[in-house]
Amino acid sequence: MGTHSTSRSRRRPLVAAALSLGLVGVLAACGSDSDEGGAEDLGGGDPSSPEVTDVSLAGIRAPGLIPLEVAAHSTDTALTISPYYVDNSGVAVTSVVSGDAAAVNTSYFGVIDAINQGLDLVVIAEGWASTPETGSLEALPDSGIESLADLEGRTVNVISLNSSHAIKLRHAMLEQDLDPDAVDWVELPYGEVAAALEQGTVDASSATGPSLAAVRGMGSSAVFDYGADEYEGMAESGWVASRQFVEDNPNTIAAIQCALFDAQGAISDDRDFYNEQFVEFLDVPLEAAEADIPLNFQTENRLEEIQRNADIYFASGRLTEEFDFAPYVLPTPDNC
Repeated sequence: MGTHSTSRSRRRPLVAAALSLGLVGVLAACGSDSDEGGAEDLGGGDPSSPEVTDVSLAGIRAPGLIPLEVAAHSTDTALTISPYYVDNSGVAVTSVVSGDAAAVNTSYFGVIDAINQGLDLVVIAEGWASTPETGSLEALPDSGIESLADLEGRTVNVISLNSSHAIKLRHAMLEQDLDPDAVDWVELPYGEVAAALEQGTVDASSATGPSLAAVRGMGSSAVFDYGADEYEGMAESGWVASRQFVEDNPNTIAAIQCALFDAQGAISDDRDFYNEQFVEFLDVPLEAAEADIPLNFQTENRLEEIQRNADIYFASGRLTEEFDFAPYVLPTPDNC
């Protein structure tokens, strides 16, 4: 499970999302009767002796996954890490459920959805915290969109319908007595954002990293900052694995945790190193890296900040019952 790379051929995002939901439904039916233990019963493995040494890790190709490339090239781990990249969080979750990846990076909202559908997932490592000016909803000057109040009746790209961007927008609109259900929410990958805005396929779009730089070059402005105000500091995205894989391979999971946390710490501690990796990973000029505002990468699991996702999801009206993340978050290793 999670020991090989899958085909990296690109699929259209909405088709991929539909396939994801179909696979999730099938596997949920198979796994929904399992008895789950608390996350405190897991973890504590020896990262120096992984049961599985070759692992595939997946996520969206964006600045948040720079540490994955750093971890994959590290000589300080007993693992051989093979990264591969997908269009959205829904496809990422499908990858870990199907066994194509040992762990994937995804939004916590998608994790909640998957668990509520009967998929036994565990958060093994926090990725980064919501950071101002690193990701925003962007619109061009001629769109007529200047605030959340202008989104009703418009087409808005949020990368994935259960992304942190989508839920934060819904939550913020409700707080302003606006109707998020009056918005046509769509899924397009970051690589298509600039063209979609320019061609009028969408009226506004999420953007981050190179996609944000590209649309700002077209004259876009921020309608909503995903990392500002009440959202600043909350856990934004994290790494998840299946509980079965965690139980069967505690040492491998510990090694993955250590590799990711070490890489995220290295990226945070050295701006020149960050710029170098940004250029190499995203294939952009050094000037773009120097202008980028780095994400607030984490080196430990912060349960309270991860829980904020569940609380916001519930407040957004998309979650019908309150959700407690405590049974689904591994402790941070103390033996890396």
